[in-house]
Amino acid sequence: MCQLHKSLYGLKQAPRAWLQRLSEQLLELGFEESKVDCSLFTLCTNTFKLFVLVYIDDIIITGSSSSAIISFIDSLKENFHIRDLGQLSYFLGVEAKRSNKGLHLWQAKYISDLLESTKMQGAKPLACPTTSGMKLSSNAGTLQSDPTEYRRIVGALQYCTITRPDISYAVNQLCQFMHNPRDSHWIATKSVLRYLKGTVVYGLFYSPSTIDIHVYCDSNWVGNPDDRRSTSGFSIFLGKNLISWCAKKQGVVSRSSTGAEYRSMALATPEAYWIRMLIK
Repeated sequence: MCQLHKSLYGLKQAPRAWLQRLSEQLLELGFEESKVDCSLFTLCTNTFKLFVLVYIDDIIITGSSSSAIISFIDSLKENFHIRDLGQLSYFLGVEAKRSNKGLHLWQAKYISDLLESTKMQGAKPLACPTTSGMKLSSNAGTLQSDPTEYRRIVGALQYCTITRPDISYAVNQLCQFMHNPRDSHWIATKSVLRYLKGTVVYGLFYSPSTIDIHVYCDSNWVGNPDDRRSTSGFSIFLGKNLISWCAKKQGVVSRSSTGAEYRSMALATPEAYWIRMLIK
């Protein structure tokens, strides 16, 4: 047995050890770790604010003061071997482009690579990721002989929802059959890919706006024909900028189709509880 005094790059423990070492350094500099995301650190003073997002050895730094950002980078160089790559342009498959109007985030390269790996780059585009009124079932269609490919593609589509909230509902439906996919589910997956084929450059755009919060929610009625459960969805806007969204299968069975209960079921998930309080 070999006991290491330092973590070697490439070992399974290396990312955890690196994050722990970097976290200790950031805390010493006065940063606070986010209670929601352990990879996000913030530093707020009377004169500036800094935000640091960490993914293993990739770091995004932003803030309200350019001089504070430069000073922070210099302090990191005293303890770590780092390289400043300049303005953010590409991070974990997400492309970023700044303009006078705002910030555009999209995943054109990631989606193009996904279409190429699935041999769908020459497919005919669709105007919608899913067919209206379609309800997928765990019993319809023939079982796939090798579900590995289905799981890989649907997992990649899940990552696409980072900048593509328009496919969140369709991908949520596909994820419910990861354990036992059938031909009907694969056809629905190809529909999402064909939709992405015609909307590769779609993404999120953030621009200066007000701080008014607007929340929209909805639910499909008995969307799953197997267990009679519905799927809820909500989106949260800060001014005109979309900041949070979700599509999730409800944990209870719908019993009535009245309008009041329909809207109540749309906010039945624990994640949406604070939204209901906000609306009140």
